[in-house]
Amino acid sequence: MVPVDKEGFIQLRELEKLIRKDTILVSIMHANGEVGTIQNISEIAKVVKNSGAIFHTDAIASTGAIPVNVKELGVDALSIAGNQFYGPKGSGALWLRSGLRLIPLMDGGIQEGGRRPGTEDIAAIVGMGKAAELATKNMKERIEKLSGLRDALIKGILGKIDHVVLTGNSSQRIPHHASFCVEFIEGESMLMMLNLNGIAVSSGSACTSKALKASHVLLAMGISHELAQGSLLCTISLDTTENDIDYVVETFPPIVDRLRQMSPLYAKYIKEKKG
Repeated sequence: MVPVDKEGFIQLRELEKLIRKDTILVSIMHANGEVGTIQNISEIAKVVKNSGAIFHTDAIASTGAIPVNVKELGVDALSIAGNQFYGPKGSGALWLRSGLRLIPLMDGGIQEGGRRPGTEDIAAIVGMGKAAELATKNMKERIEKLSGLRDALIKGILGKIDHVVLTGNSSQRIPHHASFCVEFIEGESMLMMLNLNGIAVSSGSACTSKALKASHVLLAMGISHELAQGSLLCTISLDTTENDIDYVVETFPPIVDRLRQMSPLYAKYIKEKKG
């Protein structure tokens, strides 16, 4: 794994050190779905290509949210998922640079250009294509709306609640994404309390939502195990309104206060502060 800094950015010098003469593939997320940070993929691509390795980027969190151009990024391969931009769930695509050959993981037919056997899901493919068309057409307006709501949410939560850390970069992040670590309480407790108030959020990544342990992403960014347990991820949709953001900002602080009153970690903090 390549080390990252406190905002989740890849450290290019460390990447250069890790690439060996026998390295054939480097794969790095374009944007991290847990902390929202957008990597400087074009700069990373230069480092990888100088080594002769193939460079793949996971653009699932970024495609449909921000402009994604394979030529500008300089990648050899790029993967996307349709559900991220309102396409059918379960649909996805892998773009490959012309001339790049892959050995199929499964034996069988020659569908998908000989790369993956099995009958293509035509309905999902067409649905994802239409969703991509709509996302591209309305992207500028979508970015302006969602980034404005995101910034209002971040400002409101950080302004009303003490001991909260914004995770990821404050500006170079996907426009619909806000993530935090709330000190002294656990993410699962916040999720349940917010859900009772009609607010749907998550703690950690979707891939590890069933695992009750600290996020490896946050730990890699240097966040302590205790603080990482209080992670909270908020995503904003096209249907989200300013009133929704105001509701979250007003509803969340009393929940945090209530949970902290039951937290032994917070009691210890108060005791040490007074002492």
